Amino acid sequence: MINKAVKQFEYNVLSRINRGDDLMHIGTVEASSDELARVYARYIYDEEKWVEMYIVKRENMICIREVEPFFKKRVV
Repeated sequence: MINKAVKQFEYNVLSRINRGDDLMHIGTVEASSDELARVYARYIYDEEKWVEMYIVKRENMICIREVEPFFKKRVV
């Protein structure tokens, strides 16, 4: 039997509780498709009555400002 590895993607889950509230990052899910990520996010993060919930594939996020490391590497 040939075992084909299914590629997994990481998704950020964002939501807001009330209209007008800030959109906040509430967690992440891993899934092989957008549809599965949607189902996982809804199932895992259903503890609140969210007004809106979004998933964003991590590879589609564009960094604007990166956090500097605590310790810089020493060049010898």
